[in-house]
This record gives sequence, C-alpha cells and structure tokens, in this order.
Amino acid sequence: MHIPADSIDDLISKSEHQELFQLLDQWMQTTFPQLNRRLVQTKTITFVAYGDLAKANPEDPFSSLVALAPQKNNLSFYITGEKNGEPILANYAHLFPKSAMGKTCLRLRNTKKLDFTVLKAIVNDVITWNATQV
Repeated sequence: MHIPADSIDDLISKSEHQELFQLLDQWMQTTFPQLNRRLVQTKTITFVAYGDLAKANPEDPFSSLVALAPQKNNLSFYITGEKNGEPILANYAHLFPKSAMGKTCLRLRNTKKLDFTVLKAIVNDVITWNATQV
C-alpha cells in the first residue's frame, strides 16, 4: 500500500496499526542495530527496510533483508532468504497457525500475540542466509 510519507515516523503515524508498527520498529532498532533502517517509497508501496542484501542492486528498492509495510488490515513483515531449501518463513509457519502468511510475508494485527523470541530467530536466519550470499 502506497502511503506518502516524509519520514519513517510520518509513515508510522499514518498507519492504521500505529501501535504495532511502532513497537516492531523500535524492537528492530534495538535488537538489530547493525541493520540500516530506511524509508522506501515506490508507486505501489511504502515501507521501512532493514539491512541490505549482500548482492543488492543499489537501484532496487526491494533489496532489504526484512521490511515492515503498513496495509489496510494488517502490518506486513517481509522476510527475505532461504533455509532448508524453502523460504525462511516457511520454516516457522507452524508457529503462526492463526496468522495469514505468504511465502515471504507474515501479516500481523495484534501486539499481544507477538513472540519476539521467534521473530528474533527469523531475523537471525535472514542475517545468516545473507552472509552466505557474498
């Protein structure tokens, strides 16, 4: 979903899931300070990107390791990479039985159901996968 924003804080404030977005953004900054954080806007989507793919094309706006994107009905947490021959998120699907998921997207709606231990394992897997892509 494209939301015009002047900054990350502006994007978070315009999100329908502001509390969840702010919580996850703060958690990402605190837990993974080594991942650069930036606002990305395209014609179709606006999101906060964290980290850079090892083989990133500087012109590619979708070259982050993980990203948070506000949607109308949820906050999408995009996860890059593979583990055990599958998208990383597929390895954790059993831990999110009531959450809507795509191959690389976990759709979040509620701060009360977040398991930060699992989210940390997922992001660590992304970082580990990315290190092998050099």
